[in-house]
Amino acid sequence: MPNLTVQFNLRQDIGGIPGPVIGSGNFAIGDTFFTEILMGDIDPNAVGLVSSAVNITFNANNIKNIDNPFNPGDINSPLITAQFPVGRTGILDNNNGSIVNLGGGALPPFIGSPLGINQLETFSLMHFQAVGVGNSNLTLNIDLSQTGFVGGIFADPNTPNQFIQPISVFQIGPIQTVPEPMTVFGIITAAVLGFFLKHKT
Repeated sequence: MPNLTVQFNLRQDIGGIPGPVIGSGNFAIGDTFFTEILMGDIDPNAVGLVSSAVNITFNANNIKNIDNPFNPGDINSPLITAQFPVGRTGILDNNNGSIVNLGGGALPPFIGSPLGINQLETFSLMHFQAVGVGNSNLTLNIDLSQTGFVGGIFADPNTPNQFIQPISVFQIGPIQTVPEPMTVFGIITAAVLGFFLKHKT
C-alpha cells in the first residue's frame, strides 16, 4: 500500500526567494518567511500522489499570508504544485487566520503527473509576514479523504495528518535617542542659572 510522508518547513525569505530551512520560527515584526509543504509516497512499491488538499490555521494577530495574488487556480502559482493542474482550489481568510481546502490533482498520463515517487516534493509554497507581537501555531492539517495515489488508492486514515510550526513574533526594542549637544548645553545652563537665582534670593 502507498505510504504518505509529509514534511512542513519554514524557509528564509531572501529577496522574495525561498532560502534555507529555518530551525525555529522566531521573527521580528515586519519579517517575511515562506512555508513549504513537502509530500511523497515513500515505499518500495511507490506510485506517487495524484491529489491532496490541506487546511492551515494561524493567529491573524501575529502573522498573515502575503501571497499576492492568492490565486491557487493559476497553474503558475506556487501555492499548489504545477503537477496538480486539475481542480485547483483554496480560500484565504487573513482576518480569521485560515487557508481552507488548498489543493488540486492530476489525471496521469493525460493531465499532470504523480508527485513524490519515493522522494519528497513540494506540494505547496506560501509566503507569510510577521505583523504583531505574540505566539502563534502555524498548523497544517492534511485532508486524507482527498489525498490519493496512482491507482485510485487513498491515504490510510491512520496516517498522521497534523503538523505544527510554533511562531514567535517580537518587537525590536525602542531606540534610545541621545540628546543633541545643544540640548545638553541648554539643560546644564538652565540648571546653573537656577542654582544662582535660588541662592541670590
